Amino acid sequence: MADDLSPAAAQHLFSRDPGERYAAFAELRGACPMHRLPGGELFAVSHAANSEGIRAVEHFSGTFSDSGALPQEDIILAGIPEPKHSEMRRIFLSALTDFTRHESFIREVSERLVDETIAAAARDGTADLMEGLARPLPSTVIARLLGLPMDDVGQFARWTDELLERQGAATSNNTALVDLHPDFANYLGGHIVARRDSANPPDDVITRFTRAALEGEPMSVRAIQTQMIFFVVAGNGTTRDLIGNLLVYMTRDPALFRRLDRDRAAIPAVIEEVLRIDSPVQMLARNCVAPITLDGVAIAPGQRVLFSIASANRDGAVWAEPDTLRPDRDKARAHLAFGAGPHICPAAGLARLEARIAAEVLLDRVAALELPPDHMPDPNPVVWANGPQTFRVRVTAK
Repeated sequence: MADDLSPAAAQHLFSRDPGERYAAFAELRGACPMHRLPGGELFAVSHAANSEGIRAVEHFSGTFSDSGALPQEDIILAGIPEPKHSEMRRIFLSALTDFTRHESFIREVSERLVDETIAAAARDGTADLMEGLARPLPSTVIARLLGLPMDDVGQFARWTDELLERQGAATSNNTALVDLHPDFANYLGGHIVARRDSANPPDDVITRFTRAALEGEPMSVRAIQTQMIFFVVAGNGTTRDLIGNLLVYMTRDPALFRRLDRDRAAIPAVIEEVLRIDSPVQMLARNCVAPITLDGVAIAPGQRVLFSIASANRDGAVWAEPDTLRPDRDKARAHLAFGAGPHICPAAGLARLEARIAAEVLLDRVAALELPPDHMPDPNPVVWANGPQTFRVRVTAK
């Protein structure tokens, strides 16, 4: 059975302060694996319930929006049920499978951004690592994958932030992404039409979608706009937050910074711990479409479930000292930061690559990072997204 939560108790689960959320999750995990929110939704807190539920793709569908209230062309990849989900997913994977071919480009961009950040710190006393590195790097990489002009990257990044803000402020969860940000949608629509009408379009993600057919039919411009905006938000915002969280730990823990500087081979393990302990995506929303039991709790069709990735990744039943970053852990990838099972994030490898290169380049050029005395945390106001909005530090160049 799931315990019923009072409105006051439920409020802590959606606090803007990640620390407050984590404390609330820990308390709930000690009671039972799943709880009922005042609105009737179930909130899964144990690693077992989350892991089982996320993998059960035949039993759950949907996202934070009510996919049943949206036209098919407005439903993002995460909300499309099987078997059509796998068709759409294959298009994404066709463009992301060989992501390592972009490694030299990612390194060149990282080197330029880090050099500009060092120069800003020398000029101003401090530099914002989010604005200087964590935000522009994923935006630039996503723009390259989509085949968009590099001159548009700055606008592209701003649109991503605006879209997230509008999602958080929307009075209804059933507003299509295309309608949330018409300027962004129209910009992408122009590139989609250009690829569709070209006799020799470039081999990029947009072109692959214009050439794809779902259930034997080509995708409409609006359907491609929906998936491209989802791709941008999922691949841009979450990678930005991963890099931002990694930079926070490297700055707040000088011993960790020095360890990584001595042993670059340790960076991937630290990235996995950062993904676990401060997951960029804090929760997923799904609708039950077939009866299932998760960690002993029976769930009926029609029931809405919020899967708390953040709570699952700090479950003491799986990890000792779950609130401590320990790069030497066993089961380093048992976390659910990228999901799990058949619907695991198709861009997970690319996000890991960007974070690793960003850390390597920073360590190549920077001797130390230090928080200024007036530092104040600046968390993401969107409750399901976790990462600093700004992160201003002192930078000592090598």
